[in-house]
Amino acid sequence: MNGDLVFYLSGGMLLLACLLKLPALVRARGRDWLLSSICALLLVGACVLLTTAPSTIVFLRQVTGITNFAAPLIYILLTGFSGASIVLVLNWRGGPDVAQTRRLSRITIAVYGTCCVLIAVLFALGDASVEQRTTFDTYYATTPFIREMILLYLAAHAVATLTASRLCWRWSHDVHGALRIGLRVLAVGYLMHYAGYDPAVTVAVAARWAGHNWTFLIDVARATTAPSAVLVAIGFIVPLVGPRSEEAVRYWQLAPLAKTVRPVQGAPSPTPLPIPWWQPNLRLRLTQRQTYISDRIVACRSYFDPRIRNEAHAAALASKATEEDAAIIAEAAMIAAAVEMHRATNGEAPPVPPPVGPDQNASDTGDLADIARALRSGIVKDIRRRARVEGASV
Repeated sequence: MNGDLVFYLSGGMLLLACLLKLPALVRARGRDWLLSSICALLLVGACVLLTTAPSTIVFLRQVTGITNFAAPLIYILLTGFSGASIVLVLNWRGGPDVAQTRRLSRITIAVYGTCCVLIAVLFALGDASVEQRTTFDTYYATTPFIREMILLYLAAHAVATLTASRLCWRWSHDVHGALRIGLRVLAVGYLMHYAGYDPAVTVAVAARWAGHNWTFLIDVARATTAPSAVLVAIGFIVPLVGPRSEEAVRYWQLAPLAKTVRPVQGAPSPTPLPIPWWQPNLRLRLTQRQTYISDRIVACRSYFDPRIRNEAHAAALASKATEEDAAIIAEAAMIAAAVEMHRATNGEAPPVPPPVGPDQNASDTGDLADIARALRSGIVKDIRRRARVEGASV
């Protein structure tokens, strides 16, 4: 079972990734071709890993009654996974020439579909009557038809992994953020197959032709299978969850500012829409928190004191802060002081004339997140304490 564990765990991770995308796939009702392709690729990859486990190989022989039945099945799944990877990357990237993309996709499907059929035919024509769980490639490297089957799947797999790796890496130079990270992880995952699995198996097979028995290379090749497959899965998942993770980080970053402006009463915030716990709509939650903060800043804008902003700005510059950081600290200090004065006067007549403050119509989450981080500054904390004391004496 120890030899099976890494394959079952890795295959289970890919299967779990596929299941996590299943609700979105059901909601799309087949209209999202890209999501459907990713789910199919994750499912095939999981099947490859689960089928490669030695215990699964024995189980398939017992169920089908065909010795080494798992070998052509694994080769077909691996070849199909390779071809599907190229098709997915081609369509994922897209381009101005849609006809060319479709033409290349059809050619790839035709070529790799033919390879899958040939693998099955060659296995049926050959003689693989002695079961080999982990050394099938080297044991049958000189057997007619089986030899050709092994070479065919190795060639198809090498071409596909190299092509997919190059496509992903070249595309990563043109994009940013989560997509770039995902593409580069994909490129590394595919390259591990091309630079690790394929050369190791090919050298082991060639050594068998020369009369040597280098089966240890098969173990080397198998050791690269699981991590490379997991990297491929991560590479496809990161661009999908990347925007959501960014929204989650921004939502968390705004928490200190939301807490700071909470005492402001009379803000024109609409009643937040109820969001069930089983539907973590991060974008909606982020929008609600952003609106909550902005409305309360608007409600206390008449308390903005430019003297406080100038004081905080000068203090920040004196503490070696950059001009940009000093400006953010100054805005945070003025907002925090205004909140304290608003709370002290219950929103009645402000103690200073309404000066010009930050852009009241600004709704950029990144700016609010910067202000939220600036609340941790000692300068802001000191000014806020002073404003609380002054407000208590009003």
